Amino acid sequence: MNRRSLAALSAGVVFGLAAPASAQVWLQDRQLTQGRGIRAGNFELHPGIGAEVGYDSNVFYRANDPASALRLRITPSLTVTTLGPQRSRNSDAPATALPTVNFRGGVALIYHEFIALQTPDTTSNLRNLGVEGNLRFEFFPQRTWQFVLADDFLRTIQPGAQTGTGADGMLLPAQTFNRNFNTANAELAYAPPRGTLEFRLGYNFIANLFDSSNYNFYDYLGHSVYARMRWRFLPKTALLWEGSVNPTTYIRPENSPTGLFSSMPIRTRVGINGLLTEKLSLLALVGYEATFFEAGDNADTVIGQAELRWLINPRANFRVGFLRDVNNSFFSNFYIRNRGYLSYSHSFNGRFLISLEGGVGLYQYGYVADRNGAPNVPGVGYDSDGRFSAVRLDATAFGEYRFNEVFGINATVRGLSNISDVRLGNSTGTDGGRGQPIAWTRVEAFVGVRAAW
Repeated sequence: MNRRSLAALSAGVVFGLAAPASAQVWLQDRQLTQGRGIRAGNFELHPGIGAEVGYDSNVFYRANDPASALRLRITPSLTVTTLGPQRSRNSDAPATALPTVNFRGGVALIYHEFIALQTPDTTSNLRNLGVEGNLRFEFFPQRTWQFVLADDFLRTIQPGAQTGTGADGMLLPAQTFNRNFNTANAELAYAPPRGTLEFRLGYNFIANLFDSSNYNFYDYLGHSVYARMRWRFLPKTALLWEGSVNPTTYIRPENSPTGLFSSMPIRTRVGINGLLTEKLSLLALVGYEATFFEAGDNADTVIGQAELRWLINPRANFRVGFLRDVNNSFFSNFYIRNRGYLSYSHSFNGRFLISLEGGVGLYQYGYVADRNGAPNVPGVGYDSDGRFSAVRLDATAFGEYRFNEVFGINATVRGLSNISDVRLGNSTGTDGGRGQPIAWTRVEAFVGVRAAW
């Protein structure tokens, strides 16, 4: 196995097919990115900018000799929405009139700078520009029949897995796993005025494209046809059902070092969501998923989620839960995720916000296949059937102090660790017979300042 293939497989273990998460915690929360706003006719403008400096302990997800770097992120953003409730009441429209269309759109540009802390420098050429953008049109909101058109785009800047040194003893050039992920959505909803019943039918078109030719065989197109139903049989308690069919097709599977196969996962879940007491709420879902890959390994298993939420007060809550689901994987056809998690968030008088989340998961991977679908185990440490497991630990802490409704300072610490006995590669000399470990630990820490109008 050559180094290019080994690096691709290493990256395939680290990253998955699902939409990557935003690098900045505060970009995920509308309350943190949308202040009072600036009125422009029938719209509100919410400009903002943030700057962060930090440290990354393991830029390339190496098991041994990790490359650390200082990091800089600068993030200007702009959100445009139709008038909010307060400004709508002060507009010329009749007080009882419901809007025909609600609109929300936003874009954030994230400049990433890497400053190497080792010699030779392997990270400074990773500087690049990430993008987060979204559009959402809600037609006939608060009516019996509603329709939604939406689009979400995310370009993430992510170093790939670096496999070590070449024949001359020099570090191999850094590779990037930069990816462009777009989801277009159309959804029809039936929601009678009393709110007892709600039914949604929707479609997603998903495109995932990588910048680097080293990874573009992982490019894929996906579809998702889904239905969701909610029946509220008590004032604050509802029965839930959801089902989906999610066909996925790789664009260039013939270039992959292992088999990449089209699939048509089918999943369904049913459960309950609501209050047990005034302070405690429960979400409980159970269901089934089958992957239906055209070749190679398949999953056929029970899935579900259980979450208990403690509403400490209007500004604080604590959650504990467990999630079991199935995800398509770049490395093998799929992995089954079994993750327990805890989270706590608290806002103190609207000035200081703290958010903590942590989890531990057992990730169960199917066997890696060759292009004909037969097991083709690239390394050591696998089970006898070619499958393997990894334990993944994750933790995120975020805090922000707001001097006023515009300016604030924040800090973010994120840790991620993958624990596994598997080593990629073979004994042909490309890895010295030892194999490339897929165990690694990475810690990121950032402090920043932010302004949002």
